[in-house]
Amino acid sequence: MIKTFLKLLFLLLFIGGTIYILFYETERFESHSIINIRDLSKEQTTNPFDMLLSQSSPVMQESKLLELYIRSGDMFSHLNQGFNFTQYYSGEEIDVLRRLSKYNLIPSYRLTKENLLEAYNTDLSIIYDDPSTALIVSFAHADPNLAQEIVKDIIAHSSYVLNLLERDNAQVALTFLKEQVKESEAVFIKSIKNMIKYQNKHNTIDPNLEVAAKSTILANLESELIKKNVEFASGSKFMVKNSTELKIAKNTIRNLEKEIQRVKNEIAGTGKGRKELNQKVFDFEILKNNIGFAKEVYSHSLEKLEELKSQVNQNIKNLLIIAKPSYPELYAYPEKPKKVFTLFIVLSFIYGILLSVITLVREHKD
Repeated sequence: MIKTFLKLLFLLLFIGGTIYILFYETERFESHSIINIRDLSKEQTTNPFDMLLSQSSPVMQESKLLELYIRSGDMFSHLNQGFNFTQYYSGEEIDVLRRLSKYNLIPSYRLTKENLLEAYNTDLSIIYDDPSTALIVSFAHADPNLAQEIVKDIIAHSSYVLNLLERDNAQVALTFLKEQVKESEAVFIKSIKNMIKYQNKHNTIDPNLEVAAKSTILANLESELIKKNVEFASGSKFMVKNSTELKIAKNTIRNLEKEIQRVKNEIAGTGKGRKELNQKVFDFEILKNNIGFAKEVYSHSLEKLEELKSQVNQNIKNLLIIAKPSYPELYAYPEKPKKVFTLFIVLSFIYGILLSVITLVREHKD
């Protein structure tokens, strides 16, 4: 008697579930589109498919962030304004088992923001294709036209938000870079002032020129000294030792030696309060290199500033539509044969368990 009742009960449940799946469950049409994030601020290849395969991990991160945004409450709120999801998920278009209601006692079926967002995400499908870094965006709706329009709006609004965020980031970077330009300009001007101060202090334009001039004078004096020494040695052989000519030659040699020593002292910086010329050259080169480095930093900052200024007012991120949102002619959900078969398996499994329990209880009583 109990077995017969169970068979009848589960048969009625199977028939009722099958009728509901085949005739009452909402048929939802799914529209698909394939998109890829394209960075217009970087050089792109002319072949779109080469471009897709050449993207790297930053594109994957942006795609994942975009997926999170599409699934977020902000995107739902935007779509709800145009397609009235609140009315759709609580209206007659949705079958009873998926319909939300203000008066439903079951929390998961109550008409709340959280349940609306969950229902939206149930109908939404986003698949990231790793080799091509493309996103496959799909949405299922009871109306095939609306399914296609919703996917179009998702893509359009995602592109707008993507560029809005990029411009906001560029604006923050622009503010920071303006400060960097001011600082680098101040450093550049200060390095020039330090150079001018150094030149005024030492009365020189370039110590290198002074070293070159002193070296030339020293070489000429040493050459003249050699010449006079040769003349003096030659004259000593046939002139009287204390002759006027030899005395003049000896005085000339002595004066040349003093002058040579004086020039060497100036170059070496020996003497009280004097500074070596090579030390002056060293200090001068440091100042000159500081100017060169400050100028390079300042120029680079200006270039980046101009680049960011152009990016602030541009759409530097673009959603490349590889496949346009499709128009579905056949429903995609529910998968009726699969659901009926699953219902049969589940009910059979439960029926088998209950039958085994009843059999064990009877055997235990006996």
